[in-house]
Amino acid sequence: MNNMKKLIIPVIIIVMMSFISASLAFAQQEQIKYTKPKKKDPRSSWSLGLNYGENGFGPYVNFFSAISRSTDLTFGLSVSGVSDNREVERYDVFGNSIIPNKINRVFMIPLSVGIKSEVFKDDLEGDFHPVFNLGLTPTLVVTDPYDQSFFNALNEAKTYFAFGGYTGIGVNFSSGESTSFSFNFNYYYLPIIGGGVQSVEYNTINNVGGFQLAIGVNFLK
Repeated sequence: MNNMKKLIIPVIIIVMMSFISASLAFAQQEQIKYTKPKKKDPRSSWSLGLNYGENGFGPYVNFFSAISRSTDLTFGLSVSGVSDNREVERYDVFGNSIIPNKINRVFMIPLSVGIKSEVFKDDLEGDFHPVFNLGLTPTLVVTDPYDQSFFNALNEAKTYFAFGGYTGIGVNFSSGESTSFSFNFNYYYLPIIGGGVQSVEYNTINNVGGFQLAIGVNFLK
């Protein structure tokens, strides 16, 4: 009888341990089964916006390629006019716009290649994300005579090249899973290769860079 009791106790312990182990395993499986999947982190795919700079303003388009969780490789193209800080717009008696001593229209088409990094991405929660920008900007500069109509002047257009870089800071504001808004303040250094260009007489523009504010909409993926 004592031998029976000695056998029953280990059997009961073994059965109870087996039951507890099975219950824990079942609970873990159910937890895994109903655990909410981690939300996908949206990334920028491309963007559209406007640049406002010291020399002029115009539209831009950017494309992004992720190289890490917080950093994107960026490719940007923009078009804008370039004005001289000596230009003064006046109006004649008929309301026509006149800029004294202006001899050329000046345009620039920068192609930017750089990186955009969301700093403190792992430390900050919410919809605002600070951004650091850095890159290179080969630029096509075009001039045409101001005393001719726009399309006629294109036949006498001259091209120049500028090369430099940019750096700056900004912020992205997420407005949903498909779009976000971006505000970036960058400084561009873009000296013209081989000399400058003239917008007004007696003054040469040697650098088409400067401070620039970019406001745009990012389309996420």
